[in-house]
Amino acid sequence: MKYLKLGVAFLTFAATFVAAANALSADAQWTIRNKARETITVVAHRGAGDLAPENCVSSLELTWGMGGIPEVDVRTTKDGRIMMFHDSNFERVCPHESEEIRKSSVETMTYDEVRKLDIGSFRGEQYKGEKVVSIEEIVEELKKDNRREIVIDVKKVDFKALTDAVKDVRFQTTLTSGNEDDLAKWADLNPDYYDATLWMGLGKYTDEDVEKRFQTLREKNFKGIKRLQIHVAKDADGNLRPSPECIRKAADECRARGIEFQTMPWRTKDCPKAEQDIDFYKALLRLGSMGFGSDRPDLAFQAIDEFYAESPEDWNVVDNIPIGEVAVQGHRGLGNEEPEGTLETFRHAWERGLIPEADIRMTKDGVIMSFHDNDFKRIIPDAPDDVKSKSVADVTYEECRKLDVGAYKGERFKGQKMADLDEMIAALKEDPSRLIFFDIKKVDFKILAEATQEVHPQIIMASSKYDEIKEWKKYAPRSKAMLWMPTTWAGTPEDLEDRFNVIRDQQFAGLWGLQIHVTVDDSGTVKPSPEVLRRCGTELRKKGVIFETLSWTNGDKYDTYKKLFDAGSASFATDYPTETMNAIERYYKEKEERK
Repeated sequence: MKYLKLGVAFLTFAATFVAAANALSADAQWTIRNKARETITVVAHRGAGDLAPENCVSSLELTWGMGGIPEVDVRTTKDGRIMMFHDSNFERVCPHESEEIRKSSVETMTYDEVRKLDIGSFRGEQYKGEKVVSIEEIVEELKKDNRREIVIDVKKVDFKALTDAVKDVRFQTTLTSGNEDDLAKWADLNPDYYDATLWMGLGKYTDEDVEKRFQTLREKNFKGIKRLQIHVAKDADGNLRPSPECIRKAADECRARGIEFQTMPWRTKDCPKAEQDIDFYKALLRLGSMGFGSDRPDLAFQAIDEFYAESPEDWNVVDNIPIGEVAVQGHRGLGNEEPEGTLETFRHAWERGLIPEADIRMTKDGVIMSFHDNDFKRIIPDAPDDVKSKSVADVTYEECRKLDVGAYKGERFKGQKMADLDEMIAALKEDPSRLIFFDIKKVDFKILAEATQEVHPQIIMASSKYDEIKEWKKYAPRSKAMLWMPTTWAGTPEDLEDRFNVIRDQQFAGLWGLQIHVTVDDSGTVKPSPEVLRRCGTELRKKGVIFETLSWTNGDKYDTYKKLFDAGSASFATDYPTETMNAIERYYKEKEERK
């Protein structure tokens, strides 16, 4: 019962904060600049079909090489082989074949017959000999590099057969369809893990069409839909169809439901070169698109990079980030307010709208646990001396679980245990919107990555060592990573430029976010200075990296957060979650009152 009352209090706090967020942030217009650049999706339609023969190995390789995700269409031959091909016949891509073959379909031919066809020559002599590819070949290509992903558009295929075919690369696979029932079916077949995109429009949708379709989806609670893509075109007068207002509304609703919203500039008679129009892409980004489908992924990437780079020098938090989306990391779980690194603490952090941080170590028998310190002295002060001097690595999992790591915070926390990795994974799977920071202490990356595959997108790996982050991303490319830069005990503010040079030279590769440690003395002096912080924040925004600060001193004072907000920090790590959340609400309220 004691935790039930505490949980109700936390939920009340969270509800109050969200209500205030809605009231204070109506004017903040969300764009992808609120998100890390590496999380933005570019799907190459038909595998970059404008740059190479569609749905062939060369188009897949081309798309993966530029960091995109190829979309491939699948059909089934009459002898039951799943093949990558879009059209209902071979008329368009095999113009030199006999009329009988041109009029045939994948479904009316055997695997061997389909494999004899040249589907590359129609794009040019350099592609002569390209073949229709089987799902088995696609899977083998994915296995060569775990960073590769693929989007499968189902035409005519048995879903159970497709599920079995991609089982070994399911974390690299997204299903897409224009029929939401297909996505619901995919979700039922893959209850433990699935990714699915609903596309709609083909450049023909009116605002009324979108609203009618959304109403149908609402009735089904958007079942099975992780991403939603609307095809957008222009009419003869250059007006967007659907309208900008409709696109923004759809984007907002998707985001509120935890669904990634994408758009696709679609070729029509009135809009024949949509996929080549950089300004078209940017307009869609301003309206809330989180990524694109495109026949020209190279130009989609160009537009995204330019959009981030055009972040204004006078950027401020209030006008650009809705208050409810200011990310707050609970240092070691919930800072000073609860026991560090316990499952109960993590749950309370999520209830309050925070992202908890777990410091991870491995026991003597190889189990990953959440615990910060090198020994047990501080957390278990009443333990025998021979226990207090030990570390997690010195004891077994069972010995760890016998330790009470809650009592030091007070009687109501007595009996809490270190969270183990299985518990953390299970808690993340309960709600896909939950995120967690893993701060590396001592752990085997390969073991951690294999154990957490199902929740990689919910993990933010944190380290002060850029090499560690790069190593981790080799094993878990779908996860996020934050580099933290201490300027107190492990460096000085003057070191920042040298550290930035290292990651700048590598184009900030692999970074979701960057955290700078600051100090604020009793006179209000901030180190590094607000000017330095603003320069860092501006550069990070232009590269699409989340900028976070952690104040080691006076982190419970409103003036600290006011100065950090003014310096461009859009995210905070804290040991004082209540004071931090209150400061965020006050800052937004004061800014709104001045308008």
